[in-house]
Amino acid sequence: MDQQPGDASLPAPTSPLAPGDATSGSAREVAPLPHDSLRHAVHEAARLLRADGAILYLLDAETRMLRWAYDSGLTETSDRGWMRELTMPIGSGMFGAALAQRSIRITNDYLEDPSFAHLWMADQVARGAPIRSMVVAPLIAGDEIIGAMGVYIGRPGALGEQDASVVRALADHAAASLANARLIEALARSREELARQAEQERALREISSRIALLGQTDAILQRVVDESRRLLGADGAHLCLLEGDRRYLVPQVLAGGMDQDTAVWLRERRFPLGGGMNGLAALQGAAVRTEDYRVDARIPHEADDQATADRMGLGAMAVAPLRTPREGIVGTLAISYREPRAIPQASIDLLQGMADQAAIALSNARLYEALQRSESRYRYLLTNAPDIVFSIDTEGRLTFLSDAVESITGWRAAELLGRTWREVVDHEASPDLRDAFEAMRRLPFPSASQRFALRHRDGTRIPADMRGVAIVADGAFAGAHGIVRDLREQVRLEDDLKHQATELATAGERARLARELHDSVTQALFSMTLTTRSVELLVDRDPEGAKRMLGELRSLERDALAEMRALIFELRPGHLEELGLEQALRMHATAVQGRTGLPIAVACAPVERAPLAVEDALYRIAQEAIHNVVKHAGAHSVDVRLDQEAGALRLRVADDGAGFDPAAVPAGRMGLTSMRSRAEGVGGRLVIDSTPGAGTRLKVAVPVTPA
Repeated sequence: MDQQPGDASLPAPTSPLAPGDATSGSAREVAPLPHDSLRHAVHEAARLLRADGAILYLLDAETRMLRWAYDSGLTETSDRGWMRELTMPIGSGMFGAALAQRSIRITNDYLEDPSFAHLWMADQVARGAPIRSMVVAPLIAGDEIIGAMGVYIGRPGALGEQDASVVRALADHAAASLANARLIEALARSREELARQAEQERALREISSRIALLGQTDAILQRVVDESRRLLGADGAHLCLLEGDRRYLVPQVLAGGMDQDTAVWLRERRFPLGGGMNGLAALQGAAVRTEDYRVDARIPHEADDQATADRMGLGAMAVAPLRTPREGIVGTLAISYREPRAIPQASIDLLQGMADQAAIALSNARLYEALQRSESRYRYLLTNAPDIVFSIDTEGRLTFLSDAVESITGWRAAELLGRTWREVVDHEASPDLRDAFEAMRRLPFPSASQRFALRHRDGTRIPADMRGVAIVADGAFAGAHGIVRDLREQVRLEDDLKHQATELATAGERARLARELHDSVTQALFSMTLTTRSVELLVDRDPEGAKRMLGELRSLERDALAEMRALIFELRPGHLEELGLEQALRMHATAVQGRTGLPIAVACAPVERAPLAVEDALYRIAQEAIHNVVKHAGAHSVDVRLDQEAGALRLRVADDGAGFDPAAVPAGRMGLTSMRSRAEGVGGRLVIDSTPGAGTRLKVAVPVTPA
């Protein structure tokens, strides 16, 4: 401690020399100096100046006080004891003044010199040595104050400027040597730190490289735990994972000097989330540390924590969470030391880095397991799907086919791989498939949906439907994949439905004709029968009356014959194919008008002949529409128009009758259903616009290719 002048109440210090220290005039030290250059400077200063002794004080970096470091020449044990106990602030005593002024100081009579602040203990040493003349030079390297070195002689006025120059040179040399030595030590420490960091990075790289090897998760986690213990110099390490319900942490991987029974016991432990060091790190999602686990009040201790700490030998401890992007916290990585100690932040950073590597390994393993499950499900779907799953390359070569191809085409998948899709397609029945493929190859890579026909191994044609999507890599077409569905059963069902629809339409026509026959021809025949009976009764009694009745009979016969011809024409308009749709419509309108007296106007623009199926469908629709007008509308006139525009044949039938509400028509009404079915059967669309009291307008348009 510092001693002030006049403080005589303190007892004289005892000698701090260790047993065996010599008491001769040779240099003495309390502890070995870190650098020989300073010892050498002290000895040389005393020798060159033929001085009685030399003293070295160094600056304590923490307290900023000068402390004794080395001396040469003192022989009295008490004097040396006082000196080694002496501490001086910068600015006090000769040594403190030299450092404060950063310059050399000379005195011809130390005890009488008023130019510096005296210290009582320093003066005691000066009296005992004795010290009268003295030169003190500061040891400064760059901007760093290292200490001060002094040379003394027991006679006053014994040292001059030349002596001061020698001491300055030795002090500067010693300071430079010390600075260099410290730089060398710092370099050595830096190299050691770099080597340590390189070792840490090497371990992390090895772990990272192993992470890429899927299926080695257990080995990677064990390596993480082992390396954490080794690199951080810990006595033990363990890794815990959260259970499925995420309430408890379960030890999975252990490392450290523990017996087998303790290892088995630890694996059976369950650490609650938020309890203990592991639970705290998992709950907070950040690394935690403690200098002494047993007494740290910040840790939420469980009831048996002390017993656990004693059995595992827990002193200092640090825990880092295992964090994953998808699942969040999945576990913890912990290191422990048997004795209490401080754990630096660099160690925490390394521990967290190791925990992150373990988390990556776990995340990859779980993703790989999910991928395997997904692939297994996908493989099952491919194997058992009724459709053909395919993929092709940029040239249309088949690169994958599911097993369903054999049951559909008779070809095994292996026989078709490498061949182009064109080789398994019936080109006559698939004219648009090439265009769909070429469109899918170009931006914006549209998906394709196309009906086409496959060619069976036996040469038969298989109706099919394809759904394809382009594979795009770096903005370029890289192939396509999709499914092909066998439509044979669907086509059969469609044919059955068409046949049923035709039968229903035929049955409807027959029912309508039966009604017409009943309403017209049958009644005419009945009237003819009555008239014939009347003729029989009048032929003898009233010949003139019989003649008149025969005239009426002939008129009834003519009307019945005309009605029958009209009905036969409606049943099968034989001249539709010869004369065309326009003439057939005009003839039908004339027949209905002659039979019912309803004015029917037919206007036809010049149209090209359409396929017979289209003309027949439009004729039947017009026929049914006119029939509905006659039967239900109570109309005064009917307007029928036929024209052609934009590749579509259009028919319009309008009346000025009672009209109806289309939304209120019961489902399944045969007339409307038949007309709509006929239109859709030839690819057309039928629209009915009607309002109660405002008549009805029927429109149908059918895209046509000239016959």
